[in-house]
Amino acid sequence: MQTSGQPGKDISNFWIRGISTFGANNNALVLIDGFERDINEVNIDDIKSISILKDASATAMYGSKGANGVVLITTKHGIMVKPI
Repeated sequence: MQTSGQPGKDISNFWIRGISTFGANNNALVLIDGFERDINEVNIDDIKSISILKDASATAMYGSKGANGVVLITTKHGIMVKPI
């Protein structure tokens, strides 16, 4: 869901398990390269893969924070090469 079309006001929200889910925070837990971050902080061009956990596996691995689902984002990484 996008709340506005104004430049700079395009903060994204999405729900994996519905809008009225468990707990006070109804947003999914977003992990970017293993760190909890905001979905709006990642550039779309940097994304390598996205995985979504929405069942008991999310709660088992991430506790109550994962009760509303977990989005795992892996970004592209540069490769190390030997300088010429």
